[in-house]
Amino acid sequence: MAAPTPADGHRDERRDLLSIGELARQAGLSTRTIRYYEELGILPPPERTAGGTRRYSRDYFFYLEGTRILKQLGFDLDEIAELGRFALTGATASSRTKAILQEKVAQLDHRIRVLKRLYALVSAAASARPGPDASGPQLLRWISEKSSAEAATEDGPDDHPRPRWS
Repeated sequence: MAAPTPADGHRDERRDLLSIGELARQAGLSTRTIRYYEELGILPPPERTAGGTRRYSRDYFFYLEGTRILKQLGFDLDEIAELGRFALTGATASSRTKAILQEKVAQLDHRIRVLKRLYALVSAAASARPGPDASGPQLLRWISEKSSAEAATEDGPDDHPRPRWS
């Protein structure tokens, strides 16, 4: 149910603002996380009451959902903050922002190729009839190859970092 509107027909936007606790609870995060995201610049500074209490519009759910998705795509919080500053200010992308985006595009392209191959193998295995031509062994072989390749590239005595392909 929407908030009642006054006689002039305009809603009081202050009523639609959330406390940090309400935002955190509805977003499934802690208030500490919300404050940390503000500190990093991932979230824009919220409105404040005369007493200094933070008040958040519902737009903050968009910022938080975007942050969650970017984290799932492999962006770290510093990269998300950099992109947030770029997006919130509308400024031209810095060379650092462009470099982050180019690196992430390459990583996403690789993930898409891997996922498409996995999708094809899983689909073939799911629709295959039992027998010597079944796709199941091909799927298992592919997964085994990926696991072996990962194990071979794990950090060893020479301390080279393991590549991230997931």
